[in-house]
Amino acid sequence: MSGRFLHPDRRFAGLPIHLTVSAEQAQRALERGDAARALREIERALHEAPRHPELLRLEALALLQLGRHAHALEVLHEAVERAPDDALITCQFGAALAQNGDMAGAEEAFRRAIAQDPALVDAWYNLAHALDRRGDAHGANQAYERVLALRPGHAAARVQRAEMLKMLGRLDEAEAELRAVLAAEPGSVSAWVGLSNLKTFRPDDAELERLLALQAGGAVPEHRRVDFDFACAALLEARGRYAEAYPLFVRANAGKRRSVRWNAAAVSRLVDEIIERFARLPPAPADARGSDVIFLVGMPRSGSTLVEQILASHPLVQGGGERNEIVQVLQAESQRRGQPFPSWVEDATDEDWRRLGEDYLARGRVWRDSRRRFTDKTLANWQALAAIRRMLPGARVIHCRRDPLETLWSCYKHHFSEAQSFSYDLDELVAFWRDCERAMAAWSRLLPGWIHPFVHEELLREPEASVRSLVGALGLPFDPACLAFHETARVVQTSSASQVRQPLRRDLAVASHYGALLDPLRRRMAASTAGAEP
Repeated sequence: MSGRFLHPDRRFAGLPIHLTVSAEQAQRALERGDAARALREIERALHEAPRHPELLRLEALALLQLGRHAHALEVLHEAVERAPDDALITCQFGAALAQNGDMAGAEEAFRRAIAQDPALVDAWYNLAHALDRRGDAHGANQAYERVLALRPGHAAARVQRAEMLKMLGRLDEAEAELRAVLAAEPGSVSAWVGLSNLKTFRPDDAELERLLALQAGGAVPEHRRVDFDFACAALLEARGRYAEAYPLFVRANAGKRRSVRWNAAAVSRLVDEIIERFARLPPAPADARGSDVIFLVGMPRSGSTLVEQILASHPLVQGGGERNEIVQVLQAESQRRGQPFPSWVEDATDEDWRRLGEDYLARGRVWRDSRRRFTDKTLANWQALAAIRRMLPGARVIHCRRDPLETLWSCYKHHFSEAQSFSYDLDELVAFWRDCERAMAAWSRLLPGWIHPFVHEELLREPEASVRSLVGALGLPFDPACLAFHETARVVQTSSASQVRQPLRRDLAVASHYGALLDPLRRRMAASTAGAEP
C-alpha cells in the first residue's frame, strides 16, 4: 500500500460520534506506526458496532502492522462481504492476499477495486507491483503510468516505473524518471540506487559531489544505509575513483552481512553429500525427455544474462529467465518422502526421476510460448545437475564462466535483491565459489560431454566463433540475430538488463584498477585452490 489513508468523511457513516472519535484516533495511531494503540481503540469500538466495514478495515490495517497477516485477511474478507462495492476495502483485501502469498487473488482484487473507483491510486500502484511480481513488466509499466497520471508526485511509482523501463530496455526513459525524482527530492536514496543500477549512468562532477555530501551528511536513514553505500560505491567506481569506492564496498558488505543468515560450512557439507550420493549411482538411462530445456548454471556475475540474451535472440529459443522449478520439484519430493535432498536419491527409481522431470516440464507450461527450446537461468542449479540429468536426460547445460577474480569481485560489490547471501563476506564468497568449481568438476567427470563451458573472455575475443560454438553445442543452426543480441526486444529482469542492450564491450573488467586493494581477495582465492582437484 502507498501508506496513505483516505479522509474519514462518509467512511464512518452510521457510527455514533464517540465511535467516530475512536476510529479517527485509531487512524492517527496507524499513521504514526502505533498499531497496538490503534488496535485497542478499534476493538473497543467493535464491541458496539461489530459489523461496521470501516472499523473492520482499520482493525485489519493494525493487524497487518503487527504482522498478524492471517487474522488481518480474515477481517478484511468479512469487511468485503459487508461492503462489496467499497474500492478501498477491496484494494486492501488484495494487499492482504498478496502478503499471504496469493498473488493471483491479489491481482483480481486490485482490478476489481479499480473497476469500483478508477481514480484509486493505491489500487493502481498495488496492481503494478503484482504484475511486476509475476514478470509482466509491460503491464506493470502501464499501471505505474496510470498512478503518475493520477498523482504526478508519487515518487515511489516513478522509481518503480524506472525499474520496469530498465527491464524493457528503455534506458533513457528510466534515467529521466529517476532524475525527475531527484529534482523534487535531491536526497532520494531510492533514486540514487536506481541510477546506480542502470549501470549506464555516469554522474557528472556536480552530481557526484551532491551524492558524496549526502553520504557524509548523516541524512541517509539507517535502514537505507546499506543500499546507499552500495550505490555510492558503484557510482564512484563508474567515475574511476577506485580508492574511494573500495572502503565503501567493504562497509556496505559488512552492513548487509549482519542482516543475512549463511552457513558456509553447512553448504560445503551439503555439496559433498550431493556429489558422494550421486557418484554411487549407476549411469542414468538415455532418454530425450527435456530436450527442449537449456540450463544455464554457474556463479552469479559470470555473464549468464548475456549468454541468455544471445540464445533468446535465436528464433527457436525462448529466454525463460531465473526459475525456481527445479528447487520446487525437489523440495516437494523431499516433503513427500519425509527426507531432505539428497538423502533419498539412492532410493529413487527411474520412474521416480521420470515423474519429477514431467513435474518440472508441467510447471513451465504456464509461462512458455510456442518456441521449440527455452532457457532456465537459475544459476545455483549447479548443485542439482546430477538430479537434473536423471529427471531430464535430454536437456542441455551451459556452464557460464568468467575470469574468477572479476566474477568474485563483481559479486562482492553487487547488492543482490534476494538470495546470494554468500556474497557479503570474502571468506564465504570464496568458499561458495570453490563449492561451485568442485561440483562442476565432479559433474563433468560423471557426465562427460553433457556440460558445455562458455567462457566470457572468449566471447569478447572471438564473438562469432564463440556464438557459433554455443549454438552448435545445443544442436541449433547458427542465426545472425545471436550476434545482434543487443537489438532483441525482450524483458530482462536481472541487474544486467541494461548491459545486454549494448554491443559487446571489452572495458567492463575493472578488478585490475583496484590493484593491491584486492590482494585480500586474491590471497583467499589462492589459499582455497591450494591442493584442490584439477
